[in-house]
Amino acid sequence: MEVRLKAAEILYDLEKREAYLNLLLRSRLPSYNLSLKEKHFITELVYGVTRWKTTLDYIWSRFVKRDNLSLFGRILLRLVAYHIYFLKDTILPIAVNEIVEIAKRKVPKEAKLINAVSRRMVKERNNLDLNLIPFHIRYAIPEFIFEEWQDYIGKGEAVKILGWLNKAHNIAIRVNTLKISVEDLKEKLKERGIKFKDGNLVTQALLIEDGFDFEKSDLFHNGYFVIQSEASMLPALILNPEPGSRVIDLCSAPGLKSTHLAELMNNKGKIVSVDINKNRVKLVEENAKRLGISIIETLAEDVLNLPDSLNGTFDRVLLDAPCSGLGVISHKPEIKWRLKREDIYKLSEMQIKMLERAGKLLKKGGRMVYSTCTITWHENENVVLYFLERNPEFKLIDFFYKGEKFPGIMRVIPYKYKTDGFFISLIGRE
Repeated sequence: MEVRLKAAEILYDLEKREAYLNLLLRSRLPSYNLSLKEKHFITELVYGVTRWKTTLDYIWSRFVKRDNLSLFGRILLRLVAYHIYFLKDTILPIAVNEIVEIAKRKVPKEAKLINAVSRRMVKERNNLDLNLIPFHIRYAIPEFIFEEWQDYIGKGEAVKILGWLNKAHNIAIRVNTLKISVEDLKEKLKERGIKFKDGNLVTQALLIEDGFDFEKSDLFHNGYFVIQSEASMLPALILNPEPGSRVIDLCSAPGLKSTHLAELMNNKGKIVSVDINKNRVKLVEENAKRLGISIIETLAEDVLNLPDSLNGTFDRVLLDAPCSGLGVISHKPEIKWRLKREDIYKLSEMQIKMLERAGKLLKKGGRMVYSTCTITWHENENVVLYFLERNPEFKLIDFFYKGEKFPGIMRVIPYKYKTDGFFISLIGRE
């Protein structure tokens, strides 16, 4: 019962405090006196219930005439529905009994109702065809997001993307080639019994197939790798800075892209890593130190307030802009339930201002990447086209990746590239 209780408590705090799921798990799991297998099961439960929240609410609410349940009560019924419809090899009587016992302890006034609804769900489980429920509920996505995607990439593509983003995937790591080769790290992983496979998109990436306590690993502490999705590695690769060049990375914390740029530059040249949050700037410095990188200089500053003295002084500029994050909801599923349509438009306005400021930093003949980890027209092509219309000395630059030619813009479609959803544009200044 302890595993399901801990999962319910994390889910409760996630909603009550509007916390971040990955940070909650990182702070809670180490303190639990549970096996690694039990901790993995907690992770599966909290991610699964968060990912499918509206679908689960649709299922259990069919058996409740008036929904005046507490938040904790609703979470317990979501857990029951998740066990029934989404977990394989579940012994339902045990799962339901445990969840009812949790209800007696945490929400005693609702325990009888939760017991009755849970057993009704089990009894009626073969009488509900999930394919017949409303489209956005079936795919567990707010209706306005699906509308945005349908207008942007078409209904068929949107459905395929949801098929990918509604599943858990292997964690990717980026090998720090300043300290170790890809092949040598593979050998060290094998020695420790850690299963992995090659990345789908990036030769510097490995996909970890089993559970792995990264932060306790000597390989991590020795700076042999960072945890980073393959899509997130692409902006630095496409910007392709040369050793000895002068580069600025805007909105850089926690430093994954800054350190990647440094690796590509063989730790030669200079990188100014900018972030508005002083505490997060420290993460950039910590990552650089762990990875053995010495060319990164941090600056805690709002991108829009950077001094004019920096204008025209950089060979390369990277702006991975703050965005709605819809491309990363496979591992940050809480994002989709908190986003509002107007948030997308507000973010777009801010991104345009940031790109305008970023452009002024670039030397003539230099290159700039604008990227986001989202899938919306307003935050992607709209921002770039608006910038280009107002700044005729800039233009999109064609580039190749993995033998495919891109006309200055690359949409990293999750199901196609088997990674997060990303948007990357390469812009040059004449």
